[in-house]
Amino acid sequence: MEYQALYRKYRSQTFDEIAGQQHIVRTLKNAVIRNKIAHAYLFCGPRGTGKTSIAKIFAKAMNCTCDGNKPCMQCDNCKMITDGSHPD
Repeated sequence: MEYQALYRKYRSQTFDEIAGQQHIVRTLKNAVIRNKIAHAYLFCGPRGTGKTSIAKIFAKAMNCTCDGNKPCMQCDNCKMITDGSHPD
C-alpha cells in the first residue's frame, strides 16, 4: 500500500469544511455565485494555512458541470480535480 500524507488524505473537499480563513472563503464563494471570476488569483502565506485546499475547492466550483454554486463531487471534473488527474 502506498503511503499518503494525512494532509492529503483528510483534505477539505468543500468550502463549508474549511476551518478558519472565512473571509477568503466568503470572497471566493461570492465570486462563483455572481460569476465574477478574476483573471488570476494568488494564494500565498505560511505552510499549513490551506492555500492548496482552497485553490482545489475553488477550481472544482469553477469547473463543476452540475447546477449550483458549489462543487457537486459527482461530475467528471470534480472527481478528476479531487484525485489530481485533471489536466488544468
